Amino acid sequence: MKKLYGNLKDKNNKMWAKFHDPNTKISKYGKWYAIAPLLIIFIGIVLLCIPGVGFNLGLDFTGGGIVETTNIQTAQMDAVKTAVTEALSDDGIRPELSTRDTDGVLGLTIKYQLPNDADIMDINNKIIAAIMAVNDTIEVTSSTSLDASASSDIIMMTFISIAVTLIAIMIYILFRFKFSSGMAAMIGLFHDVLVVCALMAIFRVQINYSFVAAVITMVVYSLNNTIVLFDRVRRKEKMAKELGNRQPVDQIVDASVKETFARTIATTVTTMVPVLALCCIGVPLIAQFALPIFFGLIAGSFSTIFVTTALYVRFENYRNRKNKPQKIQRQDNLVTPE
Repeated sequence: MKKLYGNLKDKNNKMWAKFHDPNTKISKYGKWYAIAPLLIIFIGIVLLCIPGVGFNLGLDFTGGGIVETTNIQTAQMDAVKTAVTEALSDDGIRPELSTRDTDGVLGLTIKYQLPNDADIMDINNKIIAAIMAVNDTIEVTSSTSLDASASSDIIMMTFISIAVTLIAIMIYILFRFKFSSGMAAMIGLFHDVLVVCALMAIFRVQINYSFVAAVITMVVYSLNNTIVLFDRVRRKEKMAKELGNRQPVDQIVDASVKETFARTIATTVTTMVPVLALCCIGVPLIAQFALPIFFGLIAGSFSTIFVTTALYVRFENYRNRKNKPQKIQRQDNLVTPE
């Protein structure tokens, strides 16, 4: 075991030494980094174009009914769920069943999407009859419906809220940094959103109100990592200017990525662990909120380290070619300790 640990430690040290080698380029291979995200987004677009596939929209977006019950005994909960599921199976409805505990009193929330040719009153009556057949002391506290036309308004407001959030972030970045880094960061954020949406379509994760909160949470988290990276880039560029020389943009960016890489990975992994736990052991509603965040953490870390850096180098090189050529001095190593 001690020998195995020593071998792993040596390999790890060699890997980090190679990673921090000045000759190891990161931002140079931008076109290769784009293959995986573009493939994921392409698959997501194809699924959206297939009738009957697309996004797995929840009740918040499609319309349907909600029935609330209470005063259910623990021993009868499984029987109630089975009875409701069987009663709705004839209409091709697969309900969402979630248990709640209010001061020791068990209740059941039943959500279902209404088929086009079904009447919501008939469906609610079937649910109530199935529940009463198990135990007539169970109380039905409420039965509500969400109209499909209202759902279309919700979808529109959802996209507007995400768009407003991204625009506000873009304005902040453009004032906080220069135009090249601002545009690279914005493209990285759009990359994150598109990849998460595509993964939601691929894995058929249900989309509801919590998805909007998850997207905004993921965008802000990704933006934080990006700002830390570009702040390091800006400091190195300022230091080089004060010293009277000008290193290549790719060298500065690569050095900044290497300095912030450990921080980015550490914060991402420590955040992913509890999020992954919520995905695996949480109730369905919590999992539907946690899973897009999990996807977003992966996409955000990838875009911060690879996508935004490659874009920034290309934007800066294009801008520098249009300006008067300046003397460039390449240094062996720009990486400084954290």
